Amino acid sequence: MAIPPGSTKTIDYEFGRIVELKEIKLDSKALTFLKDAHKSLGSNGMQNLRGPMKRSLIHYAAMGDCTELLRYLLLNGSAVDDRDQNKRTPLSWAAEYSALNTVKVLLANGAKINSTDDMYTTPLSWLIQAGGINAQNALTKAYLVSKGAKERGAKRRWVLKKLGMF
Repeated sequence: MAIPPGSTKTIDYEFGRIVELKEIKLDSKALTFLKDAHKSLGSNGMQNLRGPMKRSLIHYAAMGDCTELLRYLLLNGSAVDDRDQNKRTPLSWAAEYSALNTVKVLLANGAKINSTDDMYTTPLSWLIQAGGINAQNALTKAYLVSKGAKERGAKRRWVLKKLGMF
């Protein structure tokens, strides 16, 4: 499915925002993947391309709070709970980056709010670990908690395993 004409400019802007993220800016492989994905977006249907760390475009869209790109990807078959190499979902990345608008879109499309990654860490835990005391962080945390998000992480899993409860 082609990108709707009114969305092209917004999606181009969102790609620009993604490549300016500190984590992305310093990763030449991620930059190359994103440039290639941007060029091929909308041509010959969507494919679930994988970049470094087996992240797909939906993970990067979540990091950059790119709601227009995210909606386009979801409409074209990207899995809302797609997992990267570390079993992190787009919601996990959106939470870490305090991307409130993306969090809302993902949850509205059925993302699992308490999904855990390979460290048994939930999206809320990633948000808290990322730190930062600002309004966006506080709003994202409040929204996640209001939707039933729980804080869990590797330490909790390790303790439960030691006690034979997991």
